[in-house]
Amino acid sequence: MTPFAFWYEGDPDGGCIRFLTETESERLMGLPEGWTKYGADGEEIRPLQRYKALGNAIALPCADYIMAGIYEVLADRAGKED
Repeated sequence: MTPFAFWYEGDPDGGCIRFLTETESERLMGLPEGWTKYGADGEEIRPLQRYKALGNAIALPCADYIMAGIYEVLADRAGKED
C-alpha cells in the first residue's frame, strides 16, 4: 500500500503526496463505495464534482454521534419533566 505522503530523512525534496481517490474519500465520509459515482439521472459524475460533493458534506459517523448526543439530552430532559 502506498502511503499518503512521505519524506526521506534529510531530503525534503525526495517525498511525494498522493491524493485520495473518490472511493477513499467516500469511505472517510462513512458512505458506501460508489455513493457519488452516479447522479439522479443515472449518468456518471465527473471526479471533480464528486470531490466537491464530498467536500461539502458532513461525515455520517460525525452526524450520527452529534444526533445521538442531542437525543440523549432531550430524552433526559423529557424524563425529568414527568
